[in-house]
Amino acid sequence: MQYEIIERAEAPAQGPDRRRRRAPEIDEMVGALKPGKVARIELGENEKPRPFVEQVFKSAARQGKIVDVWEVGGLLYAEQVVPGGES
Repeated sequence: MQYEIIERAEAPAQGPDRRRRRAPEIDEMVGALKPGKVARIELGENEKPRPFVEQVFKSAARQGKIVDVWEVGGLLYAEQVVPGGES
């Protein structure tokens, strides 16, 4: 790895942050997760699963929930985990 420290004025402006724009949608989905229900998620063509899953976990933590997320056949699935019980 190589890096260089430059002045802030020399750095390009930050582009739109897709994760930040997605946060309300992810928060809504996580809020809708209830025991016995599973969200089936189809990502957009240019979206990668890992950053999306990280945002789901962060949203769940903010909402005091524990979630499990897995991928099968190109789709993601998310469910609320109930500690000490069935999900």
